[in-house]
Amino acid sequence: MGAKRKSSKKRVLVRGEPVVRGVLEATLEELALVGYGALRIEDVAARAGVNKTTIYRRWPMKQELVDAALHSVTVARIIQPDTGSLRGDLLEIGRHMATLMSSAEGQALRRILIAEERNPEFMAIAGLLRESMDALPLPVIEAARTRGELAPGLESVLPFQVLAASVQHRLFMERRGIDEGYLEQLVDLILLGALAPDKRK
Repeated sequence: MGAKRKSSKKRVLVRGEPVVRGVLEATLEELALVGYGALRIEDVAARAGVNKTTIYRRWPMKQELVDAALHSVTVARIIQPDTGSLRGDLLEIGRHMATLMSSAEGQALRRILIAEERNPEFMAIAGLLRESMDALPLPVIEAARTRGELAPGLESVLPFQVLAASVQHRLFMERRGIDEGYLEQLVDLILLGALAPDKRK
């Protein structure tokens, strides 16, 4: 890329989970700095303050390391809500989406995805990440169906896709924050089409 590398503070890590967390954070930082194609394990190791063999033992290939780093700020941070209603679950998911997308890691991830959209190897990794993200609402959907909340014939992931797209549009296109009032209006609007007729108020 020709970008001038910035000096970074070398992390001092102990063994175990802190090492894993430090390596994944360093991987995301390197991705944001040089891109996927130019990312080298040696540079990630230097940034994380570990020996490169420490990385290779856990992630033998660069693709595996990058996949783990992307999951660490998306899938791994999501807690499945269980509020007892689809409305409550959507509100919880919306709050989490807003927090994640607004965070430094979330914004960096968005920039990386845009910058690497023409790299087929990276986009294959991103595709696997998208599949994992799409699977996350399945327990919420199943619970809503068991309660008889969802309208017959509804494409079950559609409410979650609309929620994510709306939150992203407000944050990145409108440059506006997500407050509770906006989130409640958005979820209630989605539910008008998602709820079974006898569940609508």
